[in-house]
Amino acid sequence: MPISTLPSAREFEEKDHAEVEFVGFRYIGDESTKVDRDVRQRVGYNGPPKFQAGRVYLALLPTYLDANHVENSNIGVHALESRSDFEVIYDPERLAEALLDQNYLPPEAFYEGFDRWKRQKVMEKLDLDDVGRVFEKDDEEPYRNQLRAIAGVETDDEASISTQRSDEYTSRFSRSEASEVVKVLRQDADEIDLRTAGLTDMADYLTRFDPSTVETAVDVVDGDADEADLEISRVDESKDETEGSDEETSSEDGADSEA
Repeated sequence: MPISTLPSAREFEEKDHAEVEFVGFRYIGDESTKVDRDVRQRVGYNGPPKFQAGRVYLALLPTYLDANHVENSNIGVHALESRSDFEVIYDPERLAEALLDQNYLPPEAFYEGFDRWKRQKVMEKLDLDDVGRVFEKDDEEPYRNQLRAIAGVETDDEASISTQRSDEYTSRFSRSEASEVVKVLRQDADEIDLRTAGLTDMADYLTRFDPSTVETAVDVVDGDADEADLEISRVDESKDETEGSDEETSSEDGADSEA
């Protein structure tokens, strides 16, 4: 799906007569498909006026137009915000999800021959590292990995490991045993309701923690360790620490080479 914008949007912004932002929007009304030409006329969207319910449409839309220099200065994203049947998406996380849902990343922002202005808008909004232009589908992966990180989406490898651990806990523990382990690890009752959670739910919950943390919790339940010995470490926290350590090592290596 292309990233739509007014042909004049770039020109107005370059002259400081406009502010344009990379956003998404979706139709959330009662119809399965909405034909609405008003969106084209009042919002600054230059794509087809036909919108499928729930589908995210990407665009560079005016958030400000200088009335002293732009004749139709009343158009812009605010026209969508004022409607109850459309939702405007500004969050980088949700925009990243919308891009990941596409079979191909928008060529005008990522592929060879990209539009520099559109590319800059997307890269800045999502804080993406420039890893070069895309020539074919396989070249998208470095960008998709960044988008997954922004959206908080697991990679296939991470999802596979998580599933393996969940299956292991399901076969290893009974529901009552898993419940006792969860009680030791759970820091917020809202994370999982033990009154309604099944064994699979509890096993999935345990995969949020480092395997060593789970094993220590099991020892606590069995009376082989004191709860004071338990240091709770979550998978996401461990990953962040590893990435931080890698960055520090890289910085030190750079400093050594400069010395």
